[in-house]
Amino acid sequence: MRFTFAATAALFGAALAAPAPQADQPEIRETVRITDFFAHKSGASASAEGKVDSISFKMHSSRIASDAGVSCTATAAEGEDSIKFKPEYYNCDGAHDNDRYAFEVVSVKDQSVFELYIIHQTAVAFGFQGNGSVPTYCHSGGLDTMVCQQVANVTVPLHL
Repeated sequence: MRFTFAATAALFGAALAAPAPQADQPEIRETVRITDFFAHKSGASASAEGKVDSISFKMHSSRIASDAGVSCTATAAEGEDSIKFKPEYYNCDGAHDNDRYAFEVVSVKDQSVFELYIIHQTAVAFGFQGNGSVPTYCHSGGLDTMVCQQVANVTVPLHL
C-alpha cells in the first residue's frame, strides 16, 4: 500500500493538531485518602476560633495494599498553645528512614477547613507531595474548647 503525498500530509497534520501533554500538570504518582480527621481547638470561647492544639487522622495510600492506613497526629509541644503550622512537619506512624509519610498544616480556612500538605518520602531527598483540603464540622467541646470532625471524603493526589 502506498501513501500519497496528500494522505501523508493529512496524517502529519492530524498529529500536529493532537493535544500535547501539559507541562504544567504534574503526573500523579500516588493518591492518599484522608479519613477519621479530628482536630481540637482550645481557647475557642464557644466560637469556631481558637488555637489548634491537636490533630489526628488516618491516611490510606494507593501504593499500600493494607487497608489499615497510616496514623498521623500532631500535638502542641509542652508550653505551647497551638501546633506549629507550615513549615513545621509531623511524621506519621511507621516512618522509616527512606519511606515515610508526613504532613504539614498549611492553614485553617473559614475556621473549619484544614489545608494539609502531604509528603511521602520514598528515598533520600526524593518523594511525592500534594495539597488537600479537609472540610470539618466544629462544635463545642466544653470548657472553652471546640472539636472538629471530618464531614466529607478527601483524596489527595501526590506528584513529584
